[in-house]
This record gives sequence, C-alpha cells and structure tokens, in this order.
Amino acid sequence: MEEKKLDLEAIRAEIDTVNQQMLQLLIKRLQLCSDVADYKKARGLPIYVPEREKAILEWAENTAGPRFAPYAGRFFEQVMQLGRDYENGVMGGAESGKLLASRPDAMLTERMVLLPLEPGDLKPVYSLVSDAELMDGLHISPKTSEEETLRFIRAETTPPGLAYKVLLAENAQFAGLLLLKPDPDTPDKVLLSVVLFRNCWHKGYLTELIPAAEKIAVSRLTAKSVWGYVPDENLYALRAFFKAGYQVNSVLSLPDKNFQVLCKMMEAAP
Repeated sequence: MEEKKLDLEAIRAEIDTVNQQMLQLLIKRLQLCSDVADYKKARGLPIYVPEREKAILEWAENTAGPRFAPYAGRFFEQVMQLGRDYENGVMGGAESGKLLASRPDAMLTERMVLLPLEPGDLKPVYSLVSDAELMDGLHISPKTSEEETLRFIRAETTPPGLAYKVLLAENAQFAGLLLLKPDPDTPDKVLLSVVLFRNCWHKGYLTELIPAAEKIAVSRLTAKSVWGYVPDENLYALRAFFKAGYQVNSVLSLPDKNFQVLCKMMEAAP
C-alpha cells in the first residue's frame, strides 16, 4: 500500500482557513455577549451564571466524544471566560485606565490601578463573589444575590477595614478585589486578602499587588504586621507571598481545606 504523503504547507493552509473561521465566530460571539450585557444591565442580572456554563461544558464534552472531550471542555472554558471579560468591559463604563489613574484617590502599580471600592461597583463585584471556587480560596461563602453582594461591599468598606477594586491600567478592566482588615483584638495586625478573576491568574499581578497592599496597610492602618491565609493548593499565591518576604506562621486546618498562615513584619512609614 502506498504511504499517504503529507504536504505540510497544505495542512497549514487548511489550519489558516479554520483560524479565519474561528476568528469570525469569536467576534460574532463577543458581539452577542454585548447584547447579553445590555440585557443584564437593564435587568440587574449577574454576568456569571454557573448553571448555564456547566450545561455548555457538558454539551461540548459529550458532543466531542471521548477522544476530544477534555480539549473541548478547556476550549469552551476559555471562550466563556472571554465572553465574561467582554461583558464586564461593556458594563464597566467609558472611563479609560489613564483617566482612572489620574484620580487623586488612585494607587498605582506597574500595570494596575487601585481605587476605593464603592456600591456602584456592584455588577462586577457580584460576578466575582458569586463564583464559589474563587470565594472558597478566601474561605468566604459565595454571594447568591446582588442584595447580599451589596451587604458584602458595605461590610468590607466599613472602617477600620479598607477595600479596593483592582483595575487593569491598560483598559480599565475590573480584575478583582484587594481587602485589608485589622484584627479586632490586635489592630496593628492586618489581614490581606486578594481575589482576581481567572483571566488575571499567573500573570504576576499578585506580585505587584502585595507591596501596594503593604504600603496601604502601614500608611493608613499603622500595621506592624500583615497576614495572609493561602490554601495549600494555591502554589502560585504561595510563591508570590514568599517572594515578598512572608514566612509561614502556622497552618489553619479546616474540614475541607488547609490554609498556610503567612506573616511579614512591617517597617514604620517614614
């Protein structure tokens, strides 16, 4: 039997054709996401709907068949994340990152803008805190309604606690939250919590945020030490804290998860 000849350039040409089709379909899908964002904004609905995304992933994996199911699942996870990112951008207003960075209450890192969290941030915050997996990393119960999310915002922004929204400087995209809360019994001991949307993971943002959070904790809360609780399995976050000079103080063992209790002593603000 004659061996089938493979023409690499012909195969690449077919891939290019598929790429063009996929790009046009992605653009079409994001345009539809814009319509979804308008609909949700008008009705006060959350962007993240876990039941629908789960159904889409199950459909993709079942339709793809055993050989391609894992790849189909990962592909649609990324596609749906892009859709949420785009919807968040549509709902986020017209202010550019540069304009936000010029606000007198803004704190800047190399690639991010930190601004005080406000009730007006309800929509993107709900998208974040309604995600059970993200909240599990903070050992916080996910919020199931906008009313519950608003109570969360008010609680986190009530003195002496401080809460900041994290925005990407290049496009003002809502990336996550930075929370600072003094210990009730030892006020100069401050707990630092950071939660970021998945599309902002593994990009070095946490490494930028930790020093900024420390500066706020020292200057505004007179912190003598900053503490973090990081799940054992979150190796990326652990590396970021260790790189910033944190040491393991103890381990918090819960029925379903262990947290490394990290601590760093602070120098007094000049």
